[in-house]
Amino acid sequence: MMEYQMSLSLAQPEVPVLRGQPDEEAIRMIREFEPLAIQNDPRGYCVCTSEGKDSRVLGHLMRRAGVRHFYLHSITGIDPPKLVYFQRRSFAAYQDLGLPVYDVMYDKSVWRLMLEKKCPPLRHMRWCCAHLKERRTQEQGNAILALGVRRYESVRRAKQRNELEIDAYGKGKRGLIMAWDNCESRRIFETCYAQSEKRINPLAYWPDSYIWDYSREAGLEQCGLYGEGFHRLGCIGCPMAGEAVRRQEFERWPGFYRLWIRVLDQVIALRARQGMKNSHACGQAWFEWWIQDKAQETYFDENQMMLDGFVD
Repeated sequence: MMEYQMSLSLAQPEVPVLRGQPDEEAIRMIREFEPLAIQNDPRGYCVCTSEGKDSRVLGHLMRRAGVRHFYLHSITGIDPPKLVYFQRRSFAAYQDLGLPVYDVMYDKSVWRLMLEKKCPPLRHMRWCCAHLKERRTQEQGNAILALGVRRYESVRRAKQRNELEIDAYGKGKRGLIMAWDNCESRRIFETCYAQSEKRINPLAYWPDSYIWDYSREAGLEQCGLYGEGFHRLGCIGCPMAGEAVRRQEFERWPGFYRLWIRVLDQVIALRARQGMKNSHACGQAWFEWWIQDKAQETYFDENQMMLDGFVD
């Protein structure tokens, strides 16, 4: 692995102070915050995992660190089937090690939510994350959440990362991020005032190369979909993915594509019955608009089909 240094102070330096191997630094930081994790929940850290490449590395670091932790997976109903099977196998292996695991079922499916919201999710309106992944669950308890989110998802995103993040909800500022986002605001330790939760991001400074180097050197198995040309794994059709990625996903899993069209047809019919404006004649037309990158930057008003000039 490439060598790098990283300060663990609670200050927010413009440039991280680099020192040592990234896995050693991450383990040191995980151990450093363990007393606080146990103070919050006797089970230790709650490792929120999709069993994609980042959360797999995070879980492996937790086990190497020898800290108390448990695993939590949010069932979304729209993850790639091969990833779902991989996650189930991984959780069985964690249980064999005596580690607690939890699968949390959604309270409402994305399809039901789409009918309730009368629109599909967009990058600026990700109600899907709020319901399927972000909601606080009984299984989490009061645990500190350990997330595999990273700041180095792109060059642009690498510019503004610091170690300690305070999400200033309730203090006159707009919330910056959602817990599962890879974005420019990720820090190593975060406090979200809105949900009264603390989050630790041990991989915040890791680029993709570190993730893959670590996986190879540790002999850590990753989901086979990465070997099939997929670079990100998560909800099929996630608005945060680019258009090319989403088209690749719907081509690979056409059943989800057909389901999207069917539900969008139902949303259009529902809006018509309620006297709401429709800018698309059918679900197919709406889908072809929605899957475009420019559409994902649109702001939506439930009483109008869409804002900011993207009406067909």
